[in-house]
Parts: sequence; structure tokens; C-alpha cells
Amino acid sequence: GADERLEAVVYGRFLDPEARRAFFDAFKEIEALWEILSPSPALRDHLETWHGLAELYAAVRNAYRDRDSYAAALGRKTASLVQERAIQADLGRFTRTVDFDAATLDALRCEPGSDEAKVFNLVRGLRQAVADAPTMASVLRPLQERADRVLADLETRRITGLAAMDLLSELVDEKAGAKAAAAESGLSPPAFGVYWALKDDDALRAVGVSARSLAQEAETLRTRFPNAADNADERRRLRAALYQPLLKVDRDDRGRIVDSVLAILLGVDADADV
Repeated sequence: GADERLEAVVYGRFLDPEARRAFFDAFKEIEALWEILSPSPALRDHLETWHGLAELYAAVRNAYRDRDSYAAALGRKTASLVQERAIQADLGRFTRTVDFDAATLDALRCEPGSDEAKVFNLVRGLRQAVADAPTMASVLRPLQERADRVLADLETRRITGLAAMDLLSELVDEKAGAKAAAAESGLSPPAFGVYWALKDDDALRAVGVSARSLAQEAETLRTRFPNAADNADERRRLRAALYQPLLKVDRDDRGRIVDSVLAILLGVDADADV
């Protein structure tokens, strides 16, 4: 059907970033001429072709919106021309966001359609999860970074859509494991974020410092400096206090760990107080 053919073009021919760039550049040149000449009677015979081309552009732009900052919006006349048909063509499906979990992934595997499209939908879901749960961002963002690398490998054809789905399945399992661990830990989301980020840190292990104890201490210190995110003086005092449980850690590693803890606790640049 037409939907399947459009999806195959969007996630097939235009999976390559350079192919998208060439298409976007060519489209914007044509659109500039259309915006100038429309509504010339000479364009009437080409109206249907322009409709289809503009819809393809909108579909590609929507599908890769997070990947291509150079994909500009439609011009005024072109947007007006395709608005009603775009709704009828359900171009919104190219911005589809799904839950990044095992149930959704299993359901997507059974659905017809492009594996590449399913991969992009899943990664959009993970990005949305990070945006919706800022207190868990320190736990979810490393998964998002790995998912973005999966997308990059998919775009350069180093892996297939099916292989990308398998790699995302591993990340789905890790996300579920982190969620279960957070529920069992009894720690607040920021404290759990500290623990999760540092639980395998070699510098802490080398001197016998527990990541969980450090997370609990960080949470206690955060309550002593409630305005640290906005107050430079409080942030400096919080930083100094965080150094105390890390005195046995090598100096360079100590600074790195404190920067990491501050970024998680405050959600700000750890260097903002320097």
C-alpha cells in the first residue's frame, strides 16, 4: 500500500544522512521558486507532483527531526497547500513515540513494516523517557547515548534494522533492571542516580569507598544546602563537603567524582561554581 511504500522510501533511501541532506537542499531550492511563482496558472499541471514532493519532505523531516538540525519547516504557501492532505496522509506517524520497554518492543517485532522505522520510534520513546523523568536522567542518559550510537550505525549501514532491534532489546533490559534496582534501593531518585553512576567506579573500589554510602551522604548534604543549584556560595560549600568522604581517593579521581555527583544532584554544570 501507499503507506508502506512511503515508509520504505523514508527509512530506506533516506536512511543515509547524506541522501537526506541532498534531498532537503534540492527541495528547499524548488520550494523557494514555488513560493515566488505561486499561484501562477503555469503551475497548475504540476500541483499534484508538488503535493507529493512536499508530503515526502514533511515525512522525511518528521522521521529524522532529532537527527537533522538543518531540516527547516515548510514555507508559508507550501505549508498551506499540504496541511489538509498531510493530516489525511497521517504523516504524524513519522513522529510516533512509543514506550521504551519490553512489551512495546515485543509488540513492534510482530507488527508489519520497516524495522528501521521501529528502531527510530523506540529511540524517540527513550528520549521522551529521559525528558519526562529528569531525576532519573543520570541513569537513562547513558542508555540514550548508546541508543544514539545504534542509530548512527544503522544510518551508515554498519548494522541492519533487525540487528538494531536486538541491540535496543539489551538496552530495554538494562532500563528495566535499573528501574527495579531504584525501587528496591530505598534511595531518592537523585541519590540513586549517584549510586548507579558510581557503583562500578574503580577509583572508589580501590580505596574501599562504597558507592551506596557516598550516595546516602550526598543526599544528606544536599538537604543541608537546599539552594545549591542557584546559589554559588552554597554550591561551593556543598562541593567542599563532598570531598570529605573521598579523601582517600586519588586527587584527580576525587575531582571527577565530585563533579559527577554535583551534576546529578543539582542538574547543573558541575563547573558552574568554579
